[in-house]
Amino acid sequence: MRIIHLSDLHFGTVTDALQRDLIAHIRQEPADLVIVSGDFTQTGSAEEFKKAHEFLTSLDIPYFCVPGNHDIPRYKWWHRITDPYRVYKKYIAQSLFPMWEKENVCIAGINTARPILPHWNWANGAVSMTQLYYLENYFWAHTGKVKICVMHHPIHISENSHSFKTVVFGSGRAMQAIKDMKVDLVLTGHVHHASITQVEEDGHKTIFLSASTALSTRLRMQKNGYNIINIHDGVINIDICAYENGVFKCIKSLSQVTQK
Repeated sequence: MRIIHLSDLHFGTVTDALQRDLIAHIRQEPADLVIVSGDFTQTGSAEEFKKAHEFLTSLDIPYFCVPGNHDIPRYKWWHRITDPYRVYKKYIAQSLFPMWEKENVCIAGINTARPILPHWNWANGAVSMTQLYYLENYFWAHTGKVKICVMHHPIHISENSHSFKTVVFGSGRAMQAIKDMKVDLVLTGHVHHASITQVEEDGHKTIFLSASTALSTRLRMQKNGYNIINIHDGVINIDICAYENGVFKCIKSLSQVTQK
């Protein structure tokens, strides 16, 4: 199984040339699924979501998505409070608890974005007990498969240092649940910084894979990029790709055997 992991598209801050190059590079080799870990738009407007939808459909690949904090309306405050994911659901995906499975792989996503938080920075995230209960029920029902969890905000501490710090309410509880469920791979975004972090507990390793911004001009110490994940016979192979001189090139790789 081949997965393309994109994040932080931020339509509204996208250049046409970069978008064309990304589409061309993804099309070079067929993929089974595109996963987008949030922030399709910059301000959560219908126009930006429409462009994001057009981009996704142009890939001609099934896609699996979770929203990010930028996908909640920035300027339409009434909608932010009363129906924050109305436009996201119209153009991207109906479910905020998406599930997907094929052969020996199962994927579940949760929404870590919140319209309001008990913090001055509403760009931060949260994981609720209800969401963890949902994940536990799903993953325990798929024992023996490669387990992938998708969320926008990183709940782990990255092995790669970066200056953009994130507060995720409930992250400690979520980290322990991910370990207990023996999730193999967690895909995140938000910080616009690609990294691979491995966490081991009781002989099982969980890979936390963050992606850079795929398309936005809002860079944070890294070039635009995305990740490629190949899964075969219980082996996960990861390539981090970065954009330079009009070409996406692999800059880091990891291969790991899943442990059931």
